[in-house]
Amino acid sequence: MRFSGVCITTKNLVQLAEFYTLVFEEQPLIEGSHYSFSSVAIYDPGEDISVAERSIWLQCFCEDLDKEYDRLLQSIPTMTVISPPERRTWGAYSCWIADPDGNKIAVAQL
Repeated sequence: MRFSGVCITTKNLVQLAEFYTLVFEEQPLIEGSHYSFSSVAIYDPGEDISVAERSIWLQCFCEDLDKEYDRLLQSIPTMTVISPPERRTWGAYSCWIADPDGNKIAVAQL
């Protein structure tokens, strides 16, 4: 079995797609109410599935966390910062942010 990605359900499809376009620096493939990036899809399921639960964390890695964090702050000035870059007790150097729907994203330096 191989992990291929995550699908985030939302009622804020365009806003989330714009956010992840800036985060990933990538244009999504758009098919109706489904926007696909390399490993993240964003989908508005209509009334079929509840989108109220926000228990997902996305994990991203980068070479230079401080540079990436500054880029995100400049690209998305309204971005929610849960925790700025810091060394975690388990050794990782990471920051934690949230997308406009409140889904959490951990960005760690390789």
